[in-house]
Amino acid sequence: MNTYKKPLITIDSDLAEGIYLASGSNGLKCDSRYMKGNWQAPDYSSWNGGTRGYKQQFACLGCPANTANGCGLLTHYEDSGHAGSYDVDNGNRKPSWEKKGYGPDDPVTDWNM
Repeated sequence: MNTYKKPLITIDSDLAEGIYLASGSNGLKCDSRYMKGNWQAPDYSSWNGGTRGYKQQFACLGCPANTANGCGLLTHYEDSGHAGSYDVDNGNRKPSWEKKGYGPDDPVTDWNM
């Protein structure tokens, strides 16, 4: 587009849906500085001694967007038509181990996630 064209706004009270003039991203994001929007399931496989980091053991567990098979921001949020109820978790979308201050590679000592 070479020139700006002002959008035309019309109102029709018989319509059940609306179209928003704003465009771009939905604004919802993963707040974890370690998971960075990459969903990961907890690793409950057996392991023999050694140490295991919080990210490997618990992954996205405790995040409000975590679902049984993926990140709700990529599935449920989209399926809901971008429901505003997802805004209640802004700033809090991170695993419980990260909320408690543990790093991804810290050896697991706290099993209450």
